Amino acid sequence: MDFEKLLQRELELNNGILKLKPNFVARFYPSLGRLGVKKNYVEGLGWFSERWLASCVSVLGSETYGLSKIVFTHEAEVAEMFFRDAIKALPEVLLGPYAKLNNYSFGVLTKLLDPGVQIPLHFHAMEYHARKYWRSNPKEEAYYYLPHEEIGPTPYVHLGLFPDVSEEEILQRLKQWSDDTILDYSPAYLCRVGEGFHVLSGVLHAPCTLLTLEAQEESDVGTILQALWNGKILPKEQFLLNGPKTEEEILEMINWEVNKDPKFHRKYRLKPEIITETNEYIEKWIFNPIKIRKFAGKEIVIKPGSSIKFSEKGPFLLYVHSGKGRVNNIDVEGKNVGKDELFISYEGAKEYTITNTSNENLVVYKIFPPNVY
Repeated sequence: MDFEKLLQRELELNNGILKLKPNFVARFYPSLGRLGVKKNYVEGLGWFSERWLASCVSVLGSETYGLSKIVFTHEAEVAEMFFRDAIKALPEVLLGPYAKLNNYSFGVLTKLLDPGVQIPLHFHAMEYHARKYWRSNPKEEAYYYLPHEEIGPTPYVHLGLFPDVSEEEILQRLKQWSDDTILDYSPAYLCRVGEGFHVLSGVLHAPCTLLTLEAQEESDVGTILQALWNGKILPKEQFLLNGPKTEEEILEMINWEVNKDPKFHRKYRLKPEIITETNEYIEKWIFNPIKIRKFAGKEIVIKPGSSIKFSEKGPFLLYVHSGKGRVNNIDVEGKNVGKDELFISYEGAKEYTITNTSNENLVVYKIFPPNVY
């Protein structure tokens, strides 16, 4: 099958837009069933507690698990292609000048997180250590908390360290590896729907149980520091020493300056910032590129009956969270898995139309790779 030809035809018929297949990823932490997947748990695999959007990244240790697929909507027979392979086939067509700037990958990974319990305290390696131990990208990330009637048991996040915490104290907890008292060294902040946090690589965090839209660098590296979690001791070799082989090496990977910044909360809490507000729609930055240089994100709320022409500087992921409408000629609907995720190519982003065809607000999110804004 000539996938490149199919890809070009799909882009032509959809004015530069590709439909992406829902991509659920199983993890070790339980979910609350907020992602729309029918079966939450698979024996031997784990809980489907994450959905990866427009993913060019595979789960650490796997070649293809976690990669998003394109659905060709204009073919009689079902045909699928990895999104990553599509970019490799037509990089300049899909990404424009950002192909070369972002190393011929989309450049950002977006997730929906559905934690049934608080995720254990961990951090993601900075660039030097990510490449040294895992031959991977670093993993800076940001959260935006989405509305849902279920907020889970732990609506607060641990972030960073108290300013007076010493390296020796953390080292003792890692060597002992017997309890969850490492949480005592990390401040906890209430998570509010419609707000979020910016988490630099090297920063300790234990994410909350709110439904979360997360954007991050293209990476799956992580180092867990919390021994006791969800009533059990986590295997040390698997969760702590899965790259570095000593606790002292772990300490070298932590960004101590940022973690212990006394103004951490003021600097890294994210609140939406209005870009445009009219009678027909409201557009806000949720991940402002002035603050976050690795990616950017917008929330668009389109009022019932409105049809708005938009233009963006570069390609992006479009995720529909609620409401019903059309993007150009493609029907979209929030909470309808399979009709809520699109990739808008470089050419498609120059001019496209979003129409609200329902009696409620149409709420969509746009996530942009590096260098677009």
